[in-house]
Amino acid sequence: MSRKYWSLRTIMIVTFVFFITTGLLFGGRFLYEKIFQRNPLQKWVRTNPAVTDFQLQEQGEGLSLELKLDPKQVDNLQTLLEPFLREVLARKGKAVTKVLIANEPSPTLAEIYYRLSFALEEAKATGEYNTLYEVLQSLQAEAEDADFRVYLGADFLYVQLKQGKDAYFTVLPRN
Repeated sequence: MSRKYWSLRTIMIVTFVFFITTGLLFGGRFLYEKIFQRNPLQKWVRTNPAVTDFQLQEQGEGLSLELKLDPKQVDNLQTLLEPFLREVLARKGKAVTKVLIANEPSPTLAEIYYRLSFALEEAKATGEYNTLYEVLQSLQAEAEDADFRVYLGADFLYVQLKQGKDAYFTVLPRN
């Protein structure tokens, strides 16, 4: 009977194949998510000139979305973000529960948002959005060259304040 001895080359090949197979089995989900699931979101962002950058983070049961927007390209914050939020839900299987928009308001817009925030919280608590609209219209009448809007979405309130070259955007959960 002949006895076959394992050579160093055979041992190296078997070890290499073992590590490649193990890596593919355990790293397959990571690679799938990285290559196939994230790219459609990046493609969507590239097709929309108003969104310059985004970042998704898992946060408890949902996702947190941080956005950077080009204020000149944003006409309606709700119609800009809701298709993206639906796309995130379809690709990741989790809903976005928090949206942060990276922008700093001018001192004038910060004061306007402060005054508007009371009406926003009251509208969220009571469901009476007519008072919010009246406050928004009175603030816009006081300001010069201003466009103040609050869009009511199913899950979020989209606040869009523009005055001259300054703009401030924020997204608040409705519940």
